[in-house]
Amino acid sequence: MLPRHARRALQLAALAAASMASASALAGSIIGGLAFPGDSIPALTVVAVEQSTGRQYSVETRAGQRSYRLDVEAGRYIVFAVPHGPGVEDEPGEHPLRGAYSAFSLCVLNTPERAEAGQCQDHQLLTVEVGAKDTRKRVDLYDWYLPEEEKAKVLAVKLGAH
Repeated sequence: MLPRHARRALQLAALAAASMASASALAGSIIGGLAFPGDSIPALTVVAVEQSTGRQYSVETRAGQRSYRLDVEAGRYIVFAVPHGPGVEDEPGEHPLRGAYSAFSLCVLNTPERAEAGQCQDHQLLTVEVGAKDTRKRVDLYDWYLPEEEKAKVLAVKLGAH
């Protein structure tokens, strides 16, 4: 049997190793821009949901904030935003408003002339793949006009469930 101080040292080493393993699991990042179909951007909750496990990561933004960053484990994610504040909260009987990363977001970013001409019509949610130590940039949440089928995927997520 090990002396008491040796057992304690082993416990501390195990805790440190577990902490480092946990930190390395959160080795990826998702970074993007924020927009809103109004005069200003309200406070938002940005959520990334890993598609195989349902695990969620989220960050709160301030009103007027134009970008976000989420540190996540390696995986495949859908990313969306939920607005907060007067006039944008979900109201009974009203359609919930959600912004998401979609084909529309890419079209707006990559071909602004097509966006201006109203030619960005695809609103399919895009999956963001994040590997260990990857930083996925330009995961912009610009699509606030999701069709019902895509919006249903986002609304099916029970926030804070995992």
